[in-house]
Amino acid sequence: MDVEANQEQAEDEDSALGIDLRRYLDALRKYAWAVLALMALAIAGAVVYTNRQPSIYEAQASVQIEPKLPDLLGQGQEILTGVAAAGTTDYYKQQRQVLSSYTLIRQTVESHQLYNLVLTPAEQKDRKLDDLIEAATQRVRHMIAIRYPDQDRIMYVNVRDHDPKLAATIANAHVATYVDYSKGLISTDSKQASSAIATEFDSVEGKLREAEAALYQFQKDNDLLAVTLEERQNMVSSGITTYSLKLNETHAKRLELAARLDRMKKASTEDVLASPLLAMSDAPDSAFDSLRAQYYSERNKFMEIDKQLGPKTPEYQMQKAKMDDLYTALQTEQKRVVAGVEEQLQATLATEAALQGEVAHATKDALELGPKIVAYNELLRKKKSVEDRYNILRSRLSTSEMTDRMNRNIDTNVRPLDPALVPSRPVFPNLKTNIAASLMLSLMLGLGLVFLIVVFDRSIKSTGDATQAASAPLLGVIPLLEVGEISERSDGNRDLYVHRNPTSNVAECCRSVRTNIMFSAADRKLKTIVVSSANPREGKTTTVLYLGTTMAQSGQRVLMIDTDMRRPRLHASIGVSRNSGLSNLILNESDYDEVIKSTEVPNLYVLPCGPLPPNPAELLMTQRFKNVLEELEKRFDRVILDSPPLGIVTDAVVLSKQTDGVILIAKSGKTLRDELKRSARMIHNVNGTIFGVILNALEPDSRSGYSYYSYYGYAEKPAEPQES
Repeated sequence: MDVEANQEQAEDEDSALGIDLRRYLDALRKYAWAVLALMALAIAGAVVYTNRQPSIYEAQASVQIEPKLPDLLGQGQEILTGVAAAGTTDYYKQQRQVLSSYTLIRQTVESHQLYNLVLTPAEQKDRKLDDLIEAATQRVRHMIAIRYPDQDRIMYVNVRDHDPKLAATIANAHVATYVDYSKGLISTDSKQASSAIATEFDSVEGKLREAEAALYQFQKDNDLLAVTLEERQNMVSSGITTYSLKLNETHAKRLELAARLDRMKKASTEDVLASPLLAMSDAPDSAFDSLRAQYYSERNKFMEIDKQLGPKTPEYQMQKAKMDDLYTALQTEQKRVVAGVEEQLQATLATEAALQGEVAHATKDALELGPKIVAYNELLRKKKSVEDRYNILRSRLSTSEMTDRMNRNIDTNVRPLDPALVPSRPVFPNLKTNIAASLMLSLMLGLGLVFLIVVFDRSIKSTGDATQAASAPLLGVIPLLEVGEISERSDGNRDLYVHRNPTSNVAECCRSVRTNIMFSAADRKLKTIVVSSANPREGKTTTVLYLGTTMAQSGQRVLMIDTDMRRPRLHASIGVSRNSGLSNLILNESDYDEVIKSTEVPNLYVLPCGPLPPNPAELLMTQRFKNVLEELEKRFDRVILDSPPLGIVTDAVVLSKQTDGVILIAKSGKTLRDELKRSARMIHNVNGTIFGVILNALEPDSRSGYSYYSYYGYAEKPAEPQES
C-alpha cells in the first residue's frame, strides 16, 4: 500500500509540474482583455516615446577600392599596390581601419573646415584653431561609421546627425579626403620603389662587370680565348676515346701475332714439305709454292733416272744435286716467313707502346682539365646569376620609372562611387519599428503573465481538472446561483433553493447529478453515501441538501445525517435543533423517532449530529455506529452523510469504510488540484469507494467543456460563489 501511495505521489508531483494546454487557453480567453489592454498601453507608450525623441538622419556615401592598378604598361599583368601584394583580405581590412582612423577624420575636418559646421558659435568663441579642429574631430568621429557588408570592394561611409544636410556634407568630405590620401600614398610608394630598385641595379651592374672580368682572365690564363673550354674538353675526350680504341685493337693484334709466331716456330722444326707453316701466314707465298712445285717435278725426274739409269750415272748425280738445291731453297723460304711474322710482332709491340703513351698523355690532359672545368663553370654560373638579376632589375626599374610618371596623370585604385544625398526621412526614431517592438514585447509579457497565472494557480477550473485530480468520473456540476435568485442572503435560503425553485437551472443540474449517481451504481449497492470535500466551505452541506431534495422528489425516502461533529451546519439549514441526534443514538441515549426530524421537503428527513463529543473519529469507528447505520438503512431508501473535510480530519476516511462510497465536492476556482488529489488518495489508501466528483459553483460562462448552461440554452449572469 505504501509503495502504491509513493508511486501515486510521484505521479502527482510530476503532473503538477506540467502545464495543461486547455487551462492555458482558458486563461488566455479569460485574460484576453488584459493582454489587449497591455498591448494598447505599449503602443501608446511607443508613440509617445517616438514623438519625444529627436530625429536622427543618416547619409551614406560609397567608395570603390580596387586592390590593383590597371595595366598601363602592356606587361600582361596588373601593378600591385604596396599593401595589396600581401593579400586582398588584409588590404581591405587595413583600408577600413584607415577610413575610420582618427588621423584621416582629423584631416577631413581640417581640409574641409568642418569645425565651422559641427561646432556652434558659442563653442567656437575664444578658442584656438587646433582646439576647434580637435573638438570637431572628436564629435565627427562619433558620427562616422564605416561599413563593409558584402566584401565586394565597396565600402560605405555612414554619417548620422540631427541635421540631414550636415550628415551628407561630412560623408562626401570624408570620401574626398580618403581619395586624396590614396593618391599621395601610391605616389610615395612608387617613388620609394624606384629609388630602391635603382640602388640595387647599380650594385648588381658592378657585380656583373666583376664576373665578366674574372671569366676573361681565367680564359686568358688557361689559353681558352681561341678555343673554348667546351671545345678543349671535347678534343681531349675525343683523343682519349680514339687512342683507347686503337690501343685495344693493337693489343689484340699483338696477342694474335705472338700466338701465330709460336705455332710457326714449332712448325719450322718439321719437314718443310709436310710443315703447315705457310698455311699460318696471312697470305699464301707464291714463291714457296713455285719452289715446291719445281721440287716435286725434279723429284719425279730423279726417281725415273734412278729407276732407269741407276745411282752411279752422272745424270743421277746432277738430278740429285738439283733436287737438293730446291729443298734448301724451300727451307730458306720457310725461315723468311717466320722472320716476317717476328718483324710484324715487333712492329705491333712498338705501336702498342706508342698508343699507350698517347692515352696516358691524353688522360693526363683530361685530369689537368677537370679543376679548370669546375672553376670555369663556377665563374660562368656566377656571371649568369648576376646577369639574370641585372636583366630583371633593369626591367623593373624601367617599369617603376614609367609608373611613377604615369601616376601623376592617372586615377588611383580608389574611386568615389555614389555621393551622399541629403536624407529625407530619419532613421531614428522609427515609429513602425518601435510600435512593432512594443507590440511584440507586450504580447510576450502578457502571454508570460498568463502563463505564470496558470502555473501558480493550482485551483480547479474545469470538469477536466476535477476528474483528473480525483481520478474519478464526473457526476455533474452545480452552477453558481444567479443574482436575484436569492431574496435573502442566508444559508437557509441557499440550501433550500432547489426545493423552492424546482424549475431553475440549478435544480435541473442537481437532477442530472442524481441521475448520474444512480447510473454509476447500476451494478453495485448504493444505499449509504458520504459527501465530503477537501476543505471547509466548498459546498458539501449544500450539495447534501440538493441531492437529498432531488432524490426525495423522485419518491425515495431520504435521510440526511450530519456526521460533522466538529462544525455541524446541516441542522441550521433545515431549522431544527441539534440538542439530540446521532451522538445520542450511538450512545443509546435516545430513540430513532425522537432524533430524526422531518423537513419541509416531502420524503426528506434529517438526523442532526447531536451534542459534540470530544472524540468524533473514535465514536464513528465503534460497532454501535455500525449498528445505527444498519438500522437507518432499513428505515430509508437513501442515507446521505454530511462529513467533515478530508483535508482537516480523518472522519470522512473512517466513514468511507462504513458506507457504500464517497462523493467528493470540489469548488470551482477555490479547491486546489493537489488538495483534491490528496483527499482522493486518502480514500483509496483505505480501499474506500469513490462514486465520483461534483464540481460546485461553476460559472455560467465557463468554457470547461461540460457546461449545463450551453446544453440547456441558459445564459444568465453569475452571482457570488455559494459556500457551505
